[in-house]
Amino acid sequence: MALGFALLVFEVWLFERARRDLGTARFIGRTELSGGGEVVSQGIYGRMRNPRYVGSFLAIVGACLLAGTVRLWLVAAVWTILMRTAIGFEERELRNRFGETYVEYCARVPRFFNFRRVPPRSL
Repeated sequence: MALGFALLVFEVWLFERARRDLGTARFIGRTELSGGGEVVSQGIYGRMRNPRYVGSFLAIVGACLLAGTVRLWLVAAVWTILMRTAIGFEERELRNRFGETYVEYCARVPRFFNFRRVPPRSL
C-alpha cells in the first residue's frame, strides 16, 4: 500500500517538474498547436524524454497496487499499449518537425528512464 501511494506522489512531482521545465503554454500544448517550439533537453527532459507518460504510468501502477484488482491491472496493460503507440506517433511528428536536433536528443536521452549519474545542478 505504501508503494502505491509513493508512486502516486512521485507522479505528482514528475508532472509539476515537467510543467516547470516546459512552462505552462508548452505544458498544455499551446506552443505545439501554433507550430512553434523547440526541443527541451534541460531539467527532467535531460533525464527522460517522456516524463508525463512515465508519471501517468507510475500513477496507474500505484492505483493498481492500492486497489489490488485484476480489472485495474488489465486496464493498466491496455493503457500501456496505447501509451507506447501514442509515443511512437509523437516521436515521428517531432522528428519531422525538429529533424536532426530531435534525433540527436533521442540518442542522448532515453525514452523513459536514465539511470546514468547526472550532476545535481543539471536538474
